[in-house]
Amino acid sequence: MADNIQLIKERLDLLDFLRSYLKVSPAGKNFKANCPFHKEKTPSFIISLDRQIWHCFGCSKGGDIIKFLMLYENLEFFEALKILGEKAGLDIGSLSGSDQRHFNVLYEINQKAKEFFKQQLQLNAEAKNYLKNRGLAEATIEEFEIGFAPAGSDILARQLLKVGYRVAELEQSGLVLKTERGTYWDRFRSRIMFPLYNNFGRTVGFTGRILEGAVNASASGMALAKYVNSPETPIFNKSKILFGFHKSKNAIREAKVAILVEGQMDFLMLWQDGAKNVIATSGTALTSEHLMVLQRLADSLIINFDSDEAGQAATERAIDMAEANDLVVKVAVLKDKDAADFVKNNPGVIQSIFAKAVPALEYYLDKYKLANIKNYNLSFADTKRALRLVLGKIKNVYSPVEQGQWLKELGRRTGIAEQLLSAEMQNLKSVATVGAMADRDDAQEQILSRKEKISDQLINLAFLKKEFFDELSKDLDFLPESHRQILLAESKNINDVVLLRSSLALAEKDEIKGATQFRDLLWQLKLIYWREKQQVASLAIREAEQLGVEAKIMEALEVSKNVNQEIDRINKELQNL
Repeated sequence: MADNIQLIKERLDLLDFLRSYLKVSPAGKNFKANCPFHKEKTPSFIISLDRQIWHCFGCSKGGDIIKFLMLYENLEFFEALKILGEKAGLDIGSLSGSDQRHFNVLYEINQKAKEFFKQQLQLNAEAKNYLKNRGLAEATIEEFEIGFAPAGSDILARQLLKVGYRVAELEQSGLVLKTERGTYWDRFRSRIMFPLYNNFGRTVGFTGRILEGAVNASASGMALAKYVNSPETPIFNKSKILFGFHKSKNAIREAKVAILVEGQMDFLMLWQDGAKNVIATSGTALTSEHLMVLQRLADSLIINFDSDEAGQAATERAIDMAEANDLVVKVAVLKDKDAADFVKNNPGVIQSIFAKAVPALEYYLDKYKLANIKNYNLSFADTKRALRLVLGKIKNVYSPVEQGQWLKELGRRTGIAEQLLSAEMQNLKSVATVGAMADRDDAQEQILSRKEKISDQLINLAFLKKEFFDELSKDLDFLPESHRQILLAESKNINDVVLLRSSLALAEKDEIKGATQFRDLLWQLKLIYWREKQQVASLAIREAEQLGVEAKIMEALEVSKNVNQEIDRINKELQNL
């Protein structure tokens, strides 16, 4: 195994490999790029030709060619090794191991199931007619390998057992369910089957849609779900899979625009109609992992979800997440129709609809009935609430420049001064729907605070000189938690990181250098820390005064006094620098 890994690294040049993923530029004897694993404007992703490694000084991720492919494509180690081995011209069979065997079996089972479902579709006239009536051409059905799961309880299970797979393997694939009585049932029955693919086009799961006209009830009499998805398995993570992405990624890269629709039929009809830069969420909510993949290829996103209440709620959530991830977002609304039905009834028209998609702000102004209001009357509760909702959306936008443009347009529409809108916006909490994105490592929360910006600069300096690293390590309490974790995570590798970073010092014109800059930033960080303490102390004094307890008042005043003395001391240090 170790020999194969070494051969891969010898035969595949890291820089040549990364050029197919990133736009790289020289940085002294190394190369740099914008990191694909977090949002940044100044490149901090460094590629060392001598050592054939990469490291990002913004998010602290790093490694070799194998590690990059694992992170970028969401692959397990053996999956990445197999792909790179093929590129290097190695005998992939030699990359053995129990884990590799485990993954291969799951891929094989899904592949066999897909072939079985395709055969069953040809035997079922009702299923074929359903797809035809929905507007799908034979070529599209064949290209995306659509199939049919028959009604029998265990037809697929028996077929797969016959070719040698074990029951436990079928159960782990998610295609077979074990009942309380110990018998086994096929998960998918009487359903149109849409294969789900990973980014490399390998089948990893399925979505099954109940066939119209089939018995629409379970044995217990409960209504059957319209759609059923494969459960998550070692090879299938629904939060990372976009339906059709393996086909459309090149068109998205060329257009720099992705069209996002809700379901498989929407995707297939748009693809068939010529919109090759389309992807679908496949009945799952849009995730930060989905957006991370799209960001690498596209600058903007056109959202076209169903016009019903659920579809509009999903549209709003998708806008908020995409805006927080610095994608330009537009919305295409098809009144009272989903994309699949619209394309079926209006072939060749959908592209013109997408060309007229409205910016996200326009969508919100229309939705909250603020599109054409003049002399805005804040005495009306509904309109006041609508204004705050829109301001919350604007606050969620990643780019300060775009925030300003939105505020300016909102001011023009409502007649409220831009400065007042900005002040009101700052008083609002960020949009609740992106609350799950608060972790910067997962979703790059919209705008870095001053504290975080200073911490970023200090971390970069700490990786430039070991003396800086050691000094900053003594003051961990002043750093935000995310930066503290970066520093702790790199403590074991600091010598290698400093060696790589120091080789760039002369090539980076905008890099902060020297002990004076480091000290200045560190004192500024400490000042922010103590001012936060000052706010807490002031609040404690007010609460103690309201209680009227003399001892608590004196205690709070003493804390405030000590905090103010520390602030005065830091200000003097800053003046003396």
